[in-house]
Amino acid sequence: MPSAGFDNTAICNRLREMLRGIMYKHIASASDSRVAMLLSGGLDSSILAALASSSSMDRDVFALCIGHEGAQDTKYARIVADRFRIRLLIKYISMDGMLNAVREVVRIMHSFDPMEVRNSIVLYLAMKELKEYGLRHVITGDGCDEIFAGYSYMLKMSYEQLEHELTRLERIMHFSSIAIAEDLGMSVSLPYLDVLDYAKSIPVELKVNEHEGKRYGKFVLRSCFEHILGKDIAWRVKMPMEQGANTSILSSYLASLVSDEYLARRSKEHLDKDRVRIRSKEHLYYYEIYRAMFGAPYLMDYDSSRDKARCSECNAYVSTDARFCRICGAFPITPIPI
Repeated sequence: MPSAGFDNTAICNRLREMLRGIMYKHIASASDSRVAMLLSGGLDSSILAALASSSSMDRDVFALCIGHEGAQDTKYARIVADRFRIRLLIKYISMDGMLNAVREVVRIMHSFDPMEVRNSIVLYLAMKELKEYGLRHVITGDGCDEIFAGYSYMLKMSYEQLEHELTRLERIMHFSSIAIAEDLGMSVSLPYLDVLDYAKSIPVELKVNEHEGKRYGKFVLRSCFEHILGKDIAWRVKMPMEQGANTSILSSYLASLVSDEYLARRSKEHLDKDRVRIRSKEHLYYYEIYRAMFGAPYLMDYDSSRDKARCSECNAYVSTDARFCRICGAFPITPIPI
């Protein structure tokens, strides 16, 4: 870990102490004697699993990992569960199961962004599974990427740019797990959000840096928990949820269902009538579900406290400094002032 000017040992000790106490609090406050967590085997959820294994008290803590056939997450979740002696339930989801979840995800998230849909399918089916087991509360690793610079695009930023980006993300970050849990009548804990203030005091040089010749985000967490997690988990390369759970396979599957002629015809109609620019066959599939539920995005309600512009790709209302549209998933966008 970089050491110039930073008390790395003190930072690590403080981070571990805070996160351990936070996990203890979340487990202790659970109304049920059973505590569930979503475990992908990635850094974020693995840290929480390790801490939960030593903070479970008299609670029955178990983890759920969900994915389509061939999902990498199931392999790593098994490693973590075995390492920390946590009960693990692995649920494999079929293509039909994913397609059935699409409509619910579009409804809950008010979005036809392909990445949002593919990621949220994982959370929706996982929480639905937990609810069927009689559980009403779940712990997730959400917020870690936003707070500790975990996204791949951040690796190419200068430290000054990264500082600005983390400040921007703090202002706009949102998590589909919260909306999905609420819709299912469940609650969700996001422990990493409890260390936000302390994380802001950690220099960005400790959030993105190099290890063995490779640049990593969440560098400080990887370094601080390596001896607990093991190198294979601590330095596992960041993998978006849709890739780790293999819901990304939806893209090619949906493309096989839609003809080129239908794509061309409907894309023109949606651009002319709804002012929406369709980017792919998958995008079209999700949009037509969205449109049947909510109508064209340009007809959506206006929020005077937040919305001051329109998305250049779908004409949904966005803020004037938006770079990404949560409705259609376009990035980067050029907000059109209203």
